[in-house]
Amino acid sequence: MSQQYSYDRGPIYADMARAVIGSAVTLGPVLFLDPLPVLFWIFLACGALFVAFGAKTLLKFVTGVSVDASGVHVSGPIARSVAWDDLQSVKLRYYATRRKSDKGWMQLNLKDSRQKVVVDSGLAGFEPIARIAAKQVLDKELTIDIPTQENFNALGIRMDDARL
Repeated sequence: MSQQYSYDRGPIYADMARAVIGSAVTLGPVLFLDPLPVLFWIFLACGALFVAFGAKTLLKFVTGVSVDASGVHVSGPIARSVAWDDLQSVKLRYYATRRKSDKGWMQLNLKDSRQKVVVDSGLAGFEPIARIAAKQVLDKELTIDIPTQENFNALGIRMDDARL
């Protein structure tokens, strides 16, 4: 049986608003004013970052993730799949938004011989996918690094028997 997941819409809408406002504030002067050349390039570079952020946010909006007995499948403009039978690498990373803060997000990287699937903790269903990946690591006796083991443990998924 396949489980379907998508990214939470609330944070996506907030990120999209940030991207639109940031793009308008930085690209507006480039388009409608005649800034000094150095300011032109600074505003243009910042505007490009906001546009890229908006594109990545839009990609999350249209992306779906499904998990079944055969593997993890990402649907959308950039479709990818990782088969459990061919799973070679699992990494779970935590990225803090501030130093010494418990606010941040996790990113799960699954890789087989052909493709790589990356999902972050903004995905509704991130924890069940992480639990299935942890079970695959233990069943296949895959080697994981210490940060991955610690991050699984932080999610309440015991990985003490995993190969390091």
